[in-house]
Amino acid sequence: MKEQTYGWNLEMQMRAARSGLRILEVPVNHRCRTGGESKVSGTLRGTFVAGTRIFATLLRVAMERA
Repeated sequence: MKEQTYGWNLEMQMRAARSGLRILEVPVNHRCRTGGESKVSGTLRGTFVAGTRIFATLLRVAMERA
């Protein structure tokens, strides 16, 4: 895995699928944020940066040879 920011989970899922591993959803309980602000959805810039990194990860992993 190369991505260390917003696209890491996408990279992990793409590599797992490419390797023929099963991907299973497991329900979890979430708690509301108790403080601070989201770096992604808190600002338009944050949303753009995160989206760009995720899309770049998608392209990079998709272009790699299996």
